[in-house]
This record gives sequence, structure tokens and C-alpha cells, in this order.
Amino acid sequence: IIGKIRRHAAVAGGNFGAMFKGVEVPPLPLAVNRLLTELGKDNPDPDLLVRLISSETAIAAKVLQTVNSAFFGLRSPVTDISRAVALLGLKNIRNLALAFGTMAALPNPGGNLFDHEAFWNDSLLRAHLARGFGQIMLPGHGDEAFTAALLADVAIPVLLSVWSEYYTPVVNEWLNSSKRLSEIERDHFGWDHAQAGAWMVRSWRFPDEIVCYIGAHTLSMADIETYKLEGTLAVPIAIAAQGASVLRPDAARMAELYRWATDRLDLPDPVFVDQINAIRNSFDEIIALFGLSNRGSDALLAQLPAVVEFAP
Repeated sequence: IIGKIRRHAAVAGGNFGAMFKGVEVPPLPLAVNRLLTELGKDNPDPDLLVRLISSETAIAAKVLQTVNSAFFGLRSPVTDISRAVALLGLKNIRNLALAFGTMAALPNPGGNLFDHEAFWNDSLLRAHLARGFGQIMLPGHGDEAFTAALLADVAIPVLLSVWSEYYTPVVNEWLNSSKRLSEIERDHFGWDHAQAGAWMVRSWRFPDEIVCYIGAHTLSMADIETYKLEGTLAVPIAIAAQGASVLRPDAARMAELYRWATDRLDLPDPVFVDQINAIRNSFDEIIALFGLSNRGSDALLAQLPAVVEFAP
């Protein structure tokens, strides 16, 4: 009983070190860890990176699939890992390793409360939105926004798996409420899955900026300004996080995403619509890279007010 009380106190206070004590946070695959260790050095060895990637068939295949996708828009196909690394650059290789490694590491809680494919559909759609908005706000940094937004909700399947006693009632309430999940979490615990996710990826030694963006993705714009993050990728990532789920289309949520994007990024409606159309045109190919099928992204994007206005 005393142990249970202590555990509850840790959960209620957001003391993640105590909360996860004695519980193994899913480790990243060894090959991904080796890649990230080399990429984290001041002067990574490109030849070693090529050997590390080439030695892992799954990672090598993902790198080649990605570099040849519409996501990067190259004119001729690439079949050589060393050329793929040169074309993508070290930051993109790092981002790919983070994305694919995390997807491989996260548990699938299953059951009625967690739809694995829908979860990654939502994550990929928001990542796609964050990439487009991030590229507008900070040219050259869109792919970093993509990675942080893709991994923003990593804590949810972990919490459902290892803290189901506490977390299942929260998800049940969310499914029957118009509130955001993060709002319900803060009501129950005093923290939300963004903070828990930041703690998790820090334990995986993710780059500090990715940790920060994951931890901030549920903040309001007022809080983003309070924390002096208004000039960073925290803004487009938080905008993308406003989007509804493919499981719960919500016109009000999508209208809020539109308002945040057009107001904060000063986007005229035609430019906004061009961004959304670009996402719609490439989403199927991107989601296929992750071994998934499109579960209804078009229906969500069609709820955006500007898209409705400019519909043919």
C-alpha cells in the first residue's frame, strides 16, 4: 500500500524519474543508437555512417525509400547509400534515425483505446503540417519540425502500456469529451503527455531542441511567448498539434489550426491552401514509407475553412 501511495504521488506531481523507476522505458534499436552516437559527435565520420546504415537492411531501405520519395523531390533515383547520405545531409539522416527508431521502439498497447495505425496517421499528418509551416517560418528547418511533430505524442502508447491504471481513465474521458487530451491530463495529473514525452526522449539522448519541441507542442501561444519560444519551431509544431484525429474529425479543432496558422505565420488564404494541397498530393506516398495506409487525412484537411472556401 505504501509503495502504491508513493507511486501515485510521483504520478500526480509529474516526477517522471520516480514514476518510471523500476520500469524499463522501451529502448531504441541498437543500430539506431549507434547511428545517433556517431551523429552526436562534433565531427561525425561519413564513411562510418554509411557502413552503419548499410549494415542494417531495414534502415538502409528506409533511407533509400525516403531520398527517392516526393518528400525530397530529386530528379533522378538514388541507389547508393553514400550518395543518399551526401544528398540528405547529416541532420536529415539523424532525423530519419530518430523517426524510424522511435516507431520501432514504441509499444502497441492494443485494445479498444489505442488504434496503432490511426495514431501514426495522426502523427504523420501533423508532422507534414509542421514541416510545411516550419519551412515557411524558418526556411531550411522544415524537416526538423517534421521529426519533432512526428514524435510529439510518443508518451501516449507508453503510458497506456505501463501506467494503464492511471492513464486508461484519462483516455476514456478524452474519447467522450470535446476537450483536448492534454487538458484532461493536466486536470488529472498536473502534467500532460508532452512533458512525459520530453522526459522519455531525453532518456534516449535525443538532441536538446527536439526534446524542447516535444515538451512544448501542447502549449498555448501565450505560453510559447512566455517561454520565449515564439521565434522557434515550437510555433509551427504547436500549430500542427491543433489538428484533430482521423478517429475524431472535429471542424472546430481544424478551424483553430487554420486561425493559428494564418495569424501567427501571416499566411494569406491562397498560400495556406497551396500548402494543404501539397500535403494532400504527397501524403499517401509518405505514409507508405512507414508501412501504413491513409485512414482519412483528406477528410480532416477538407474541414479547414480556407480549403472549404477555395474548393472547386
